Amino acid sequence: MAKTRFEKYTENIDLPALEIIEDVENLFVSKKLKSLLGIRKELTKEFFDSGLFYDDRGKKIAFEKLPFIKAFKNRKSRLNESLIYKNGNIEKSFFIDSIFIDGKIPPRLLTIFREAARTNAEHTLREAVDNLNAVVYSTNYDGSQYYYISGAVRMIFGFTPQEIYDNKFLILRTIKKEHFARFKEFIDTLRSGDIACVDYQMKDRYGKEHWVRHNGIPIIYNGKVERIIGMIIDITEEKINQLKLENSEEKLRVLVDTADDLIFILNGFGYISTINKNGSKTLGFSPLEMIGKHILEFIHKDNEFIVADAFSKLIDSRDKVLFEVEFVDRHGNPITFEVHAKPLIIDNEVTEIVCIGRNISARKADEKKIKELNSKLIEANRIISIERERARQKLNVLEEVSKLKSEFISNISHELRTPLASIVGFAETISTDSELPPETIREFSNIILTEGKRLAKLINDVLDFSKLESGEEKLNKEEFELLEALKDLLATYNEQIRTKELSSSTRFPSDRIIIYADKNRLMQAIGNLISNAIKFTPQNGRISVIVENFEKEIEIAVTDTGVGIPEKEIPKLFQKFSKIYRQGMLQPGAGFGLALVKQIVDLHKGVIRVISQENKGSTFIIRLPKKKD
Repeated sequence: MAKTRFEKYTENIDLPALEIIEDVENLFVSKKLKSLLGIRKELTKEFFDSGLFYDDRGKKIAFEKLPFIKAFKNRKSRLNESLIYKNGNIEKSFFIDSIFIDGKIPPRLLTIFREAARTNAEHTLREAVDNLNAVVYSTNYDGSQYYYISGAVRMIFGFTPQEIYDNKFLILRTIKKEHFARFKEFIDTLRSGDIACVDYQMKDRYGKEHWVRHNGIPIIYNGKVERIIGMIIDITEEKINQLKLENSEEKLRVLVDTADDLIFILNGFGYISTINKNGSKTLGFSPLEMIGKHILEFIHKDNEFIVADAFSKLIDSRDKVLFEVEFVDRHGNPITFEVHAKPLIIDNEVTEIVCIGRNISARKADEKKIKELNSKLIEANRIISIERERARQKLNVLEEVSKLKSEFISNISHELRTPLASIVGFAETISTDSELPPETIREFSNIILTEGKRLAKLINDVLDFSKLESGEEKLNKEEFELLEALKDLLATYNEQIRTKELSSSTRFPSDRIIIYADKNRLMQAIGNLISNAIKFTPQNGRISVIVENFEKEIEIAVTDTGVGIPEKEIPKLFQKFSKIYRQGMLQPGAGFGLALVKQIVDLHKGVIRVISQENKGSTFIIRLPKKKD
């Protein structure tokens, strides 16, 4: 709702006056008073707190001790108090009357300044009050006699002040009968010595209806109400606007409650202040069960960060945000909503957040099914492609050993130069610069040590690979049951698969498969392929291990729905030190993984090949003889 604009008496009053509304920060000064004080700019709390006001003994008065501030904070009127103002060459003495007005409107104080040096001050005051857009009056304690009533009574009630003096019942007769009881309660409150305020509807002498706000302040002497002063203000326009607003709010409430979407409003701290019936019903609650609770109480724990991030963006941008989030219904079931949120901004502050959520659970379920079907279709097409390729392809010819050695020397030189350059460079610096700080020497020494360890690991990997390649390390072949070994191998990767939220499957023959091979080396090769499949398959993807049992050989396929391999990079896959570079992905290691897999397969007289599509996945196929060679 829009912030109420306070009616300021000082805007229309031709009188040196000061007004405080709701809070001491809201100080308003009439043009007449600014002129007397010799100030042209707007006056704020800081002006009255600047040490320019003194008491009748010449002592400075602090802001909190100023008569009108004390009157406002104590909620009591203060009359005929003295105040001295000194600012440069200007020095003025005032008598001030502070009238506190309370009731249904925000607390308000009106202070009139009377210049002590002027003999016609009372005439000026009466002239200003008569032209004020409000009826100012003074009566005896029971209202049976009017001591004073301002000329504004003509504008609201249509009577002259003299007519009111002559007949005190004229104003009472204008009050609508259905509102007279509340007016009587107002009078009883004043007679008991308390300030009172009442709104009622009346008809002026010409039959025109008005809404007025009637304020009264009892003046008490020696514990007895001696007289009553007050003010009557025409609030017809305010009431009309209020009724229009209430009518608009009711229409909006009906519209919101009939909507099927989840519609709710959060206060500045994230608590639900309003929610529609159908929206709360979707979650299994009534509106009363949700109002006053924090929105995160109804959000799935895993989605709380989504809400926090969305509202952070909303506060920063002051604009609408759109996000998807899972709510939890009364029974703990997740329901996905697409939420549109927009801030309500008052005085440049986000006071509330209006949210409209559409239930998209069915749509999300359909999208998930489509995604699963597409994944299965891709996998089926790739397997079909493998079967077709198997019928056409023959065994690849092994690369010549001399060519492998030549490539080995060429590729490893770069891997050796990098750590050696760092070791030599930092060692020379330490050796030649005797003035290096100890901290720098320790830093360079750590770099030399790190690069040395890297170089040592590279050399050990090369030696191990070289022994296997040259035949210095023989295969330790034996007969073993292949499917049992594969099951044990896959079990070692279960944790990695769960952590990355992948789905895995196997397709093994029903019969046992006895193979003659080096069990450790063969499992090492297949393990490298499974590890790569896990590494390069994004979250919620799929990996599969498929075994086919032919008469003289067996086929093992490791397939995934990962990032795939660019077609131009496939020929380099099994070369030592070769790496497939993908934009935005760091590829650590020396490039031995797939080269080692191929070397182990080659030593078993087998073949390996790959089928891959970029962004769709890869399949590595190993074919091995079953019998002893």
